[in-house]
Amino acid sequence: MHKEKYEELMLRFALELHEIGVNDYVKGLVEDSITRSPNTVSATGEDITRRFTYRYNGYMIQAEQTVKLTVKKCR
Repeated sequence: MHKEKYEELMLRFALELHEIGVNDYVKGLVEDSITRSPNTVSATGEDITRRFTYRYNGYMIQAEQTVKLTVKKCR
């Protein structure tokens, strides 16, 4: 995938990405991957954006919100 096309798509979907919870770290992972290999077919970044843990009386409840961003070339 070409770097220019990636940048165009990131600008176009910036609002949607923000609403989903994609942070700068995930965008940086994908951008670095595309910078290293500009003609790659796909690039992915993943991060846990929120984590909740509750412990009580020998029990634990844990919830995680994971955001995964995949940019790939489609036909």
